[in-house]
Amino acid sequence: MKKIFTLVFALMGFAGAANAASVDDIAPLKHSYVLVCEDLGARPGKGNLFGDNHFLDVTGGSTATNKGSVDLSAADGVLVTDEIAAKYGEYGKHLNFLRLKKTQDVIAMSVTAKSKVIIFYQDNNKDDRYPVFAKDAGLKERFADGVRSERCSGEEGAPAANLRRIEWTATDDGLVYVGDNNGDMFVSYIIIEANEAPGTPTVKVGPQTFEGGLWFREVTCKANDYKMEGSDEGIPTLVTYTTDGSTPTASSPVYTEPIKCYKDMTVKFQAFQDWGAGADEGFICDAADNEGNVNFVFNAPTIEVDGATFTITSEYAEQNGSNFYKLGNGEEVAGNGATLTESATVTAYTKIANGDYTTFTTKSTTKDVYVLNPIKEKKTIAVTAADVVIDEEATAQATDGATVYKVENGAISADKMDFFVKNLTFGVLKDAKAQYQVPEGQEAYIQMSNTNIVFQVAEGDSVVVKVVCTKNSCKNLDADDAAEDKLDNGCTPDRQCFVNVSGTTYCLTDAEGKHTNDLKLYPDANVFEFGLGAGTWTFQKYSGTGNILISSIEITPTDAAGIKGVKTMDAQSSALYNLAGQRVDANYKGIVVKNGAKMIQK
Repeated sequence: MKKIFTLVFALMGFAGAANAASVDDIAPLKHSYVLVCEDLGARPGKGNLFGDNHFLDVTGGSTATNKGSVDLSAADGVLVTDEIAAKYGEYGKHLNFLRLKKTQDVIAMSVTAKSKVIIFYQDNNKDDRYPVFAKDAGLKERFADGVRSERCSGEEGAPAANLRRIEWTATDDGLVYVGDNNGDMFVSYIIIEANEAPGTPTVKVGPQTFEGGLWFREVTCKANDYKMEGSDEGIPTLVTYTTDGSTPTASSPVYTEPIKCYKDMTVKFQAFQDWGAGADEGFICDAADNEGNVNFVFNAPTIEVDGATFTITSEYAEQNGSNFYKLGNGEEVAGNGATLTESATVTAYTKIANGDYTTFTTKSTTKDVYVLNPIKEKKTIAVTAADVVIDEEATAQATDGATVYKVENGAISADKMDFFVKNLTFGVLKDAKAQYQVPEGQEAYIQMSNTNIVFQVAEGDSVVVKVVCTKNSCKNLDADDAAEDKLDNGCTPDRQCFVNVSGTTYCLTDAEGKHTNDLKLYPDANVFEFGLGAGTWTFQKYSGTGNILISSIEITPTDAAGIKGVKTMDAQSSALYNLAGQRVDANYKGIVVKNGAKMIQK
């Protein structure tokens, strides 16, 4: 018998890109394990560990609930053999939930030599769609293919159509990347049958349960016979255990019943040959140890925002849960919400008292709360103070021998009641890149790789936004042709400067959306204007680019008629706006504003 762990909770590991895990963080699968993909609850996401940290989501991807399911308790002789049903029938029926798609959706694990990997999956009725095992995330250096079962037909009395099983055995210890050969496929179970020592006990960590006013998980253990090499007869074993992290010995307690755990802990087990006189160190089953890693994971509370007021709600309020929050990087505050006097990012979580055993802290969630004055007069955001200094460490590591600079003590002209600025980052251009500086001599810029700038326009009002970028703040500045197939709102990442505001890309285009923002054809295309109507607007990173460096953002209110009196560049003299101040093209029907004057466009 193999020892089996199971994933019965959502995500473990690292929560954000800043703390993303790598293959070095994967816990090796030294013992047998069953990953129930449906129990993930959501795709872990790129750089996240899951399955008790035994698996890493390398490239990220999606999930599905419409690709059928596999029932390990129902032996059918094709998909689920009698042997598999006997070993794993307790896991029952689960969806083909986790998508793998060539190199787009790849996971990684660390296995030991002679371990068998069994994967149940749905192949969309395509013979060339099946799990592949490789030494690299690009799936270029592949191991031998596994052995696939027949595809299920879906006929009456049989498993659903397009389901298959693949079995693959590792020849060596080490990392294994798993993806799909061609197209997408969906996985329900990944079973690792490790090459374990004789007599190794079977261990299982049960689901997270609330009962009698306490949270707990039960660890169960099953003793397995010890078989000497060359013998078919098994010797019964008994198992001792510890709960303090130490290695079990013959004098440790003997396992007789499930162990209830009320906090995060590791329960370790050791098998001994049972000759009727209790555990004896002289009859220890070498390498027949096992452990159950008990971890509790609780969902984050929700944050509801109504103007300047936020409210925190937790599903654990009736289970000894108390809510807490932080404003930005501030101190922890106990409470279910507050009314703020200035904008802030609220981070909320719940603490759950579990008797005298421990206090759990749930996952956290964040939400921005805006306390802003709508723009009523011209406002300009620009770097007002910054020290540009040599980055000694980066310069020393520069492969081209170039001097690298960084910004210290940077500040911008943005009143906190007009703008909410998050993750402010500065970029620098100096020396060889001086020809790109706007205005002449400027070195420090607002870097939009991480920065978010939020402002508000009141109902019935509109504004025109003028942005000045550096001319090198876009990809492929020296490309022969701007990529027409990458157009986004008339903009393309190639040879253009642009910004992203609340999910829409803005750059310098004419009324027909033509590429007046092409820097090779329009030298002033790093300066552009666009209109915005009522709402809350956010300057944010555009994922298709590198670091966008902004010299200034100028926001000018308009009157109710549109953009009257707002100066525009020569290249935009034909630009059209609707009465909300939003840029429109020549196909727009209705009242428009052109060069500050209203007109009807039919």
